[in-house]
Amino acid sequence: MWLFASLVFLVLIFSAAIAGISAAPWLPTRGKERKQLIEEISLKHGDKVVDLGCGDGSLLFAIAKAFPGADYTGYEISLLPLFIAHARRDVYRKVYKNVKIRFGNLYTKPIKDFNVVLVFLLPKSYPRLIKRFKTELKDNAMVIVEAWPLPGIEPVKKVKKEGCLSLYFYTGKQFRGVE
Repeated sequence: MWLFASLVFLVLIFSAAIAGISAAPWLPTRGKERKQLIEEISLKHGDKVVDLGCGDGSLLFAIAKAFPGADYTGYEISLLPLFIAHARRDVYRKVYKNVKIRFGNLYTKPIKDFNVVLVFLLPKSYPRLIKRFKTELKDNAMVIVEAWPLPGIEPVKKVKKEGCLSLYFYTGKQFRGVE
């Protein structure tokens, strides 16, 4: 039993390390930032939202509750927050029937069919994401970045409220001319 527990612990640590090194450590979006984002976005029935590096799903679940007509997908590679997100979704299955939580690398999972992309990652991940946005997003897609702006691209909208991290809004079209 001790060997099994040690192995599980090492796998959890390893997956967290991969997430932290490749994009960002698990840091759930705080309640006031979730509220700020919900106040600033307007989702329509049928919109498709993806959270790249969704962690425990706290942001996705909050938005899904506020805008139940859209479809939501979260990608996460770190196993502990992934398990928490799955458990939340399973416990509240009726409320979150439109939320999918997927294990996977945010750099390789498809994003072309989404019209809203959520990003709360470290800036070191931005160059790889920008390359993907340039080739995969439709012109009218909305990219919402929390905390740090994308380099070299002027957001179409910036929101900064007292005590909250900044939000930066971009459109898919803005990535076409980026080198």
